[in-house]
Amino acid sequence: MILYNITFNIEPEIKDNWLAWIREEYIPYLKDTGTFTDIKIFCLLNEIENQGLTYSIQCFSESLTKVNTYLEIFAPKIVERHNQLFKYKHVSFMTILEQLD
Repeated sequence: MILYNITFNIEPEIKDNWLAWIREEYIPYLKDTGTFTDIKIFCLLNEIENQGLTYSIQCFSESLTKVNTYLEIFAPKIVERHNQLFKYKHVSFMTILEQLD
């Protein structure tokens, strides 16, 4: 199992609009790619000296090949749309992890 994780730190004033967009457009887009078997969203509860709110979107996939296909073909479109809507109001980074057990 491969976990593709995107961590976002957003400015508090965009929280409601950002979460609505994530739930209504971003996650459905991820699901529609056929890349991921499950997608979950988490909120970081222990912010440490941070001005924003931190969220993690965890996308589970059967293979690294599928994640790489997503990154090459599907990700640029949704990343561009996210940046258009929330420019200068967020930072993000992604990680790819492999389940060992």
